[in-house]
Amino acid sequence: MNFIPDANLVSITIFTPKPAHFGAFLDVQLENLPRLGQLSESLGAQFYAARDGHRAILVSHFRDEAQLEGFQRTDAFLAHRDRLRPMLEGTETSLYNLVYVREPQPA
Repeated sequence: MNFIPDANLVSITIFTPKPAHFGAFLDVQLENLPRLGQLSESLGAQFYAARDGHRAILVSHFRDEAQLEGFQRTDAFLAHRDRLRPMLEGTETSLYNLVYVREPQPA
């Protein structure tokens, strides 16, 4: 399998909020993600909430691991993580490289 030469580093985090805190978790994320995205200099991000209200997924794009790691050491990120922690049952993060894209086809 060949990697696409200009592939970005993608960080995918799956959040499992405590059931009673799902709405508050979404509110905190939506309030802070735009500011944190600018601070991180990420190439972009998408945030998804499961329709069943059990999980949320954050997909963040970075140039490289150094950029991601630098962001994860900032006071703003650490404070945000600490604010979310009591609302969560758990999180799982993995790093990925893009290997295939199918662009939307015109109708």
